[in-house]
Amino acid sequence: MRSNRVRASLVSVTIVAMALTGCVTTQQDRIGANDGSDACYQYRVALDSTGNYYAEDMLKGAAIGAGVGALTGALAGGNMKSALIGAAAGAALGTLGGYWNSKMQQGRDQAILGVMSDLDTENQNLNRTQVALDQLVNCRRAEIARVKADYKAKRIAKPEAEQRLAAIRAQLDKDYAMASGINQNIVKRRDEYLVAADNIQPGSAEKIRTKTAVKASAKKKPAKQSTGGSTTTQVVERTNTAFETSERINATTNSIQQIAQKEATLDAA
Repeated sequence: MRSNRVRASLVSVTIVAMALTGCVTTQQDRIGANDGSDACYQYRVALDSTGNYYAEDMLKGAAIGAGVGALTGALAGGNMKSALIGAAAGAALGTLGGYWNSKMQQGRDQAILGVMSDLDTENQNLNRTQVALDQLVNCRRAEIARVKADYKAKRIAKPEAEQRLAAIRAQLDKDYAMASGINQNIVKRRDEYLVAADNIQPGSAEKIRTKTAVKASAKKKPAKQSTGGSTTTQVVERTNTAFETSERINATTNSIQQIAQKEATLDAA
């Protein structure tokens, strides 16, 4: 029995280490060095930098969940297969609902205050991401406009124009890959806050999703976040703000592909 416990501990530590080291990259790994060929490089750096915030916490939650799950599975089944099954279950537990469960260790009242404080930080970072993403997209569009203006004014021939647009499309593909990765982490965190909001005020998650969908179809601007009302109400409002901003980030991310396909061509000139 003791040997099973030892093996389980080793498996747990190994899985946690793999989860942490397997996903760690530097900014240069993600976006490459600045060789002077990308006029929008500074905006790519700015967007990538905002992504660090969303990746770190989710990574820790998944790794801890996987480690605990592996240990539990190994103790229950006494073998590697049980450990891996436990790790998978633990990772899922660590990435959905784990946030609220960890907050509840402090007691419900403190948990609610903690979620509200975290949401303030979350919304600040979401706003930074939206700004950085908008700046990058605007820069790419300005690049495309310059190429088309040069071609239209006959300052450059068609082959050069096409070559420059092809280079911009390649950069847009990289932009989309980076923005999409950030967006995926944002959605994971958003879902955690929805779980928390639902525990604080049952039914609020569905209302937030429905409310945002209605606003999107009506093309209305999101309401400003209120600072009044009960603590419970403020948590729900802050969660709603985070959800709406994440939806805008998602829409802007998807627009990058459309720019590459429909705008960064001479056919669209």
